[in-house]
Amino acid sequence: MVTFLLVPLANYLPILLYVPQDQFTDGTDTRVDAAGYAFSIWGVIFTGMILFAALQLRVAAADEHLRRAYRFLVVAGLASIAFVPISFGSNYLWGAVDLLWHLLALIGAYTALRAHVRVAGRPQYGWTYFAPSLYLGWISAATVISLALALQQVGVDFPPDTAVWIATALVVVLTLLGVFLGGRSDGFYGFTVAWALVAIAVEQRDAAPIFWAGLAGAGVLAIQGIFRLVGQRPFFYATWPGSRSA
Repeated sequence: MVTFLLVPLANYLPILLYVPQDQFTDGTDTRVDAAGYAFSIWGVIFTGMILFAALQLRVAAADEHLRRAYRFLVVAGLASIAFVPISFGSNYLWGAVDLLWHLLALIGAYTALRAHVRVAGRPQYGWTYFAPSLYLGWISAATVISLALALQQVGVDFPPDTAVWIATALVVVLTLLGVFLGGRSDGFYGFTVAWALVAIAVEQRDAAPIFWAGLAGAGVLAIQGIFRLVGQRPFFYATWPGSRSA
């Protein structure tokens, strides 16, 4: 709980103090950059993680899997705090290290939460598990962007046409990740990836392969999630009746 109260404080305090953080994002462009509006999802993630943490304080007894998830989420929260000083400059290598730290911690937490659901069935406050799913979905996309920036910094540069097709391939990979976890009863992860893909398509609208791949991927994920919402298949693993089998 303390960690996820400090996370938004650390991230928003520089804005309130008028400390510029745009060097990190404005220093260079890549073919996987997303439109700026997409980053507003951080407010939803931060709020969701505070809600998740607050209600976990009321859980009667946390099993081994849930306690492991807590530890991994604290590590992810510390990565978010650590990114703040990195964002004051333009060292993309450190940014990539931080995003990989984020990603590995969130994969560990996500795996532990799903293990807890398999053991416990429908867990207490399972609906709040949407927040770690959003967090993982957004960091999955952000890691791709951060690695692209880091490669540019170390001098890895591709011809323009090659860069477009590599970015298109990465968009396809993100889509497949969303389809995979969306198909395993995590519509929140799928919708988050769809949000990122639309933002990438909007930002890269001058490159037709990226634009259409992003829109198509987002459309596939949206349709998959809607079918699960209105159908008889589980949309979210932690809230569906009979979550043990989700």
